[in-house]
Amino acid sequence: MAKWEKDGISPDQGKVLTKLLQDLAAKKEARAMKASQKLWSLLRENPSFLGPIRPYLQEIFHISEPAVCDEINELMDLG
Repeated sequence: MAKWEKDGISPDQGKVLTKLLQDLAAKKEARAMKASQKLWSLLRENPSFLGPIRPYLQEIFHISEPAVCDEINELMDLG
């Protein structure tokens, strides 16, 4: 994944983001949905994270089930 530090994201926050993005891309819809909820909360607290993760959200969107795509659209609308 990305080197989050260049985007002003701490290594600990980067680990959390990496895990959540991996879970969002999971084939198991329940795992992806749970990750989207956690990402939503994280982005509400840290809106500056959206820019660095937007390309990943766009990639994940293309491989996801419709319900997960809806969640990803909501995440991208936060910015």
